[in-house]
Amino acid sequence: MLSVKAVYDGKEIRFHDSIKINTPHEIIVTFLEEPDEDITSSAVQKMAMYGGAFDFLNNEEEDIYTNDDLKVKY
Repeated sequence: MLSVKAVYDGKEIRFHDSIKINTPHEIIVTFLEEPDEDITSSAVQKMAMYGGAFDFLNNEEEDIYTNDDLKVKY
């Protein structure tokens, strides 16, 4: 397997270095997108609040511990 850097300008792929392969090869093209802006902490908070990743915390079946399980009570 060979990995090379390239740029796609919307019409063609331009390799940063010359490639010396003269026979047809199957390739995988991955577009590495740059983020338009930095992710802010408020954006991460909104993802956590509204994204659904923590919805299981609202499910009573998931609440398997009680105060009796505490080793030390503060």
